[in-house]
Amino acid sequence: MGYEDEDFIVRQAKQMGELLGSFLGKKDTEAILSFGDEAKTSQPKETAFDFRPSTLADIPAIGLIIAEAKQYLKEQGSPQWQDGHEPHEAVIREDIQKKASYVLTLEDEIVGTVALISGEDPVYEAIEGQWQGKGPYVSLHHIAVSQKHRGIGLGKNLLSMAIQQAKALGYEDIRIDTYPANQPMLSLIEKCGFTYCGMIHFPFEHGERKAFQLV
Repeated sequence: MGYEDEDFIVRQAKQMGELLGSFLGKKDTEAILSFGDEAKTSQPKETAFDFRPSTLADIPAIGLIIAEAKQYLKEQGSPQWQDGHEPHEAVIREDIQKKASYVLTLEDEIVGTVALISGEDPVYEAIEGQWQGKGPYVSLHHIAVSQKHRGIGLGKNLLSMAIQQAKALGYEDIRIDTYPANQPMLSLIEKCGFTYCGMIHFPFEHGERKAFQLV
């Protein structure tokens, strides 16, 4: 349907409003006659995301998002981040001190968190599989988004902006991992262009992870 067709519908609505107005009164008539103007002026609101380095003042908000994600994983029957293996406050604080921690904000509210960890990781080096290339890399860890705003693309925006930041820091090799049964995260990783490279194992129960790379 083109704009000419929409204008025709608006004219028809106004004519109907005038007819009904003789029965409904002035107030209801004005409400009906405003239909066309609302239809023409209403525009979809763009979601205002921002991505920035975390500060120590962000620790409570980051901790809350981590706790929400941990509970969500538990409800899904996943052992990931259970039994004290989630990124707790000391880990978050260390990420911030290393200037590795970042947050995604929505109109100044923190709605996501991620850490860009540079340097060789012994767990990654012992992969059951093969990485593409052996240059310097950065790993995306401690990823979580607010459960309060699910369904508006938080995960995709967080991961995409983390990738952009990694590239801005000069990294051409970006790596990430997740628990094999974490289907939402697996789907998100693949949508962002990562390639599966093999399995890695963190030194604790249920520490197996699928590892991916974006070169």
